[in-house]
Amino acid sequence: MSRKGTAAALAALLGVTVLTSCSSDNSEGDADKPVTKQLSQGEISQALPGTGDVISGWESYKGKRVTKEASYCTASGSTVAPEGWVRGGSAWFTHDGSTTNMMDVSVCLYDTAQHSKAAYAAWRGGEADKEQDLGKPVGEESVLVTNPGRSEDSLSAFSRSGNVNIRVKIDGTAGDSTGAQDVLAATLKRLQQVQDGERATATAAEQAKQ
Repeated sequence: MSRKGTAAALAALLGVTVLTSCSSDNSEGDADKPVTKQLSQGEISQALPGTGDVISGWESYKGKRVTKEASYCTASGSTVAPEGWVRGGSAWFTHDGSTTNMMDVSVCLYDTAQHSKAAYAAWRGGEADKEQDLGKPVGEESVLVTNPGRSEDSLSAFSRSGNVNIRVKIDGTAGDSTGAQDVLAATLKRLQQVQDGERATATAAEQAKQ
């Protein structure tokens, strides 16, 4: 083969290698992209799921809410606002129209990842014996807590990504740990979509297939 032909073949090979490397890097980055933007209240509300975005059988209850009390985003029973808390929102759901079984999806935004990390540790509580690893990790930190405190038939799935903490809490006999994890993953994906300037379209059903 001539020098010119060899050089052309080498350039083509390098080009394929670079494209493959970039595609791989982008794919991995999208999967674990932390939420670091200071989202507005409207962006948080957009990212919160609605009916059809969560698991089957659940319907939105009285719409999405603004979290006005920062203590809502920390340990149960605490009246102290977590350091660095900026804003938050929540969406409530009923199962088959009954308020006996409720699901609460909450998003809490902080000014820095350091503050969200500290608040996440307080929010998940200190009952290590009630914690389980999620089947599929969500964000930078995630855990499932069953029957926290003195509760019965209750579970909470937590995730932290960058400066945002997320909790999916289910009370009642409709509690489904797998479903809670799918809703958690969908909520994080929706936050990532909003951060990227896209419409929040991710659903729990889509996350269940991944």
